[in-house]
Formats: sequence, structure tokens, C-alpha cells
Amino acid sequence: MKDTAPKSAFIIKVEEMLDQYHSLYDGNCPYVLNEQLTWEQIEQFESSAHIVLPQDYKDFLLHIGNGGTRAKQFPLSLSHAKRCLEESLRKTVGLEYMSLPFSLDKCNSCFDEDLDETQDDTITDDGYDQMITEALHGTITLHNDGCGYFIVMIVSGELAGKLYYIDTCNGQGARFVSDSFAEYYLEWLNQQMTQRLAYLEHNDRFACVITDVKLGGNVRDLHVRKLNNDFLFQFEYFCPGDFMLEGGYSEHTKVNDHLVVSLYMEHISYSVLEVTQVDKRTEPSITHVGKRSLHEVIGRVNRLFTHDIGGNHFPLYVEGLEQEILIKGVKDIAVSVGEVYKIRGRLSGEVYRITR
Repeated sequence: MKDTAPKSAFIIKVEEMLDQYHSLYDGNCPYVLNEQLTWEQIEQFESSAHIVLPQDYKDFLLHIGNGGTRAKQFPLSLSHAKRCLEESLRKTVGLEYMSLPFSLDKCNSCFDEDLDETQDDTITDDGYDQMITEALHGTITLHNDGCGYFIVMIVSGELAGKLYYIDTCNGQGARFVSDSFAEYYLEWLNQQMTQRLAYLEHNDRFACVITDVKLGGNVRDLHVRKLNNDFLFQFEYFCPGDFMLEGGYSEHTKVNDHLVVSLYMEHISYSVLEVTQVDKRTEPSITHVGKRSLHEVIGRVNRLFTHDIGGNHFPLYVEGLEQEILIKGVKDIAVSVGEVYKIRGRLSGEVYRITR
């Protein structure tokens, strides 16, 4: 039976990496795939489109899944294989165009920024639809990034098997992405794992309990007590979808709620951080210095990040908290392990879980 054929090295590697990726979440990984397809379903699609799909892509559909369950996850399901063309035409089409050879020249000519200036006035609606269809002959949509940006796989012609990025709206044409689905998928999955590792590395989570809540629209100041050492402090929490003015009442954040949080201070236009290097800590590690959650925080750089997603972020260990907080986006500063900093600015928090 074809369904029991040995797994390729690509599929074995994907299964291993997906297990690692899912392990980086607390049982709630956002990357979920649709159920696998059968050989019969794959062959039915190939027969309808008069094409033969690349073997690595067929193996993925058969052993891993029929694309991601969310709209912008890679790859899209096979049922969205026409997405690039149909969004460009704003109508449904058959699969027959996939069997016609892809032409990179036609694709670039169709989606080139000069088209509007040279041809738009002379092309009829039917002519424009025909030109777009020809530009996308022999393609299957693997990713829809929104705003007319797609990744397609070529399935007919001399470029069959290769992946291209196509800008259908902003005049940038097509550019080469990868020699194969397998090559790109492994690179893409590795990138997702690296971003997740960086995120975990940047966030030092700990448990606390709310002692008071100061409401202010979608943001609120939470006064909390750390559970393991009874350290008291406050931080600002952005609570989307729960707009409550001062004096109101929120079911989402209540006194005595238990939270799992991480703290950060971010250098942005409306909340500029003042950063001063000091010789040693001679003051309390966290001091509330103004209304809302304006603080002075003193801490030591005990490590630098292994995985970095950019933006000049570094961890600062704060003695009173017995935790690190994330310092984000401070420009023109290069920190080293062992240095001590006093930072004045808004202390904010990300809430991962609320229980009561």
C-alpha cells in the first residue's frame, strides 16, 4: 500500500523538529496542522489539475498534514492552492491553469510597477484577467501573507519544484525563494523555533497575587505580591478587550487573583527609559517614583542572550524580585556581563495566566 511506504529523510526530520517546536509551549502550540491526506485524495487533485506534485510536498501532505489550520501559517492547505490567482481575479477558477508552464518573464511583466503607467488604460477587464492567469500558470499557493504577498510553488515548466515570492499589488514582481518545498519548510520551521527560543529566553516568568487594581481604560496598574518571597511591587498591564475607567470594576483582573507574569521596561517614544550605569547597588532595587507604574529599577547584567530577535534587548537581574526583567529597545548602549544599571521608566508586565 502506498500509504504505508517508508518515510523519507525529510519527513523524519520534520517529525523530529515539530516535536521539538511543540515542546517549547505549555501544551498550547499555535502551530496546528490539518489532518493528513490519503494517496487517493492527492491523486484526485493531481488528476483534476493535470499535474504531478513534487514528491517532498506529497510526502508532507501524506505524513504530516494538509497545511496549517490558521490563515497565515505555512503551508496553506491544498484546498487553498488557487488562492494567489483567485484573490488577484476576485473570482473562482478551475485547476487547469496549473498544468500550463510557468513563465517568470510573464509573471514579472504582469506584476511590475511600470504596468499601470504603460498598459492599464489599454487593457480590458477580460484582458487583464487573462494576463494575470497567464502570469500564474503552473503555480500552487503555499502562503498568503496578506496585502497581495504570496509564496507559490511552481508545478509546471522548467522551474517546477521551485518556490517564488510574488507581490501581486505593489509592483515588485517575483523573486526566487527556494529550490524545493522541503528545503524551505525546514528553514521556515527552524526560524519559528529560533523565534520561540528567543521569546522564552527573554521572559523570566514568576507567580504573584494581586493586592490592588488601578483601572485606566485598556491599561491598569496591578499591585501584586510575589508568592515565593512576599516582595511587593506594581506594574502596568495592557488588557486588550477589557476597557474599564478609573472607579470601575473588572472581572478580568481582581484582587486575590493569582498571575503568572514576566516584567519588562521598553524604550519607546511615549515611555523613554533613562539608563545610568552605576558602580554598585546602594539603593532599593525597585522604587516607585511617580503616578501609574513609573519606577527606578536597579539590577545587574548576569548574562547576555544566546538567541536574539533584534532591538537591543538585554536581561537585568533585580535583587528584590530575585528575577530578571527584560530591558527592550535602548539604543546606543552595549552592555556587558557584570555591569549594574539604574533604569527609570515604565515597568510593564505580560500576563500569561490568571487563576482564582
